Amino acid sequence: MWDKVKALLAGSAPLVGSLLGGPAGGAVGTMVASALGVENSPEAIEAVLRTDPDALLKIRQLESDERVALRKLKLQETGLLLDFEKAKLADTQNARQQHRDHWMPWALTLTLSVMVSGMFASLFFGNPPQDYAQVLIMIAGTVMGAFGTGVAFWLGSSQGSVTKSKQLVGGVNGRQ
Repeated sequence: MWDKVKALLAGSAPLVGSLLGGPAGGAVGTMVASALGVENSPEAIEAVLRTDPDALLKIRQLESDERVALRKLKLQETGLLLDFEKAKLADTQNARQQHRDHWMPWALTLTLSVMVSGMFASLFFGNPPQDYAQVLIMIAGTVMGAFGTGVAFWLGSSQGSVTKSKQLVGGVNGRQ
């Protein structure tokens, strides 16, 4: 919803733009709507930003005047996202710990490994009928997704690192 407004504000008011759509987005959206004198909706704000040449100047002024408050919101938002990532990590670690000695997770992972190996072997050495190509692609996608989940469970996932890296870069850019 707020993506178009964020894109319009990215160059002129990056701090305001980065906060829209996040946990603090409602408060920032209200501030932006108030500064522009429009209804607090992404559509109304977008319309004013596209039609009024002075609108971006008003948002820049808002960002300048409220810089300390906006930075506090950005820090709070980053703290919430960090807490969320910590909770996800703790959940994964707890799941690994809970199931460490149980036979089911490793049996599922082993079964999926055999299925993936079998799929690749049949693709390279077999001659699957063309009539079932779409079905085979769907099954392969499902098995590969489950296999990826199993591997991520046991070996970890780099998705959390990717997300944290993006947030750190965004946090550094927001402090300019």
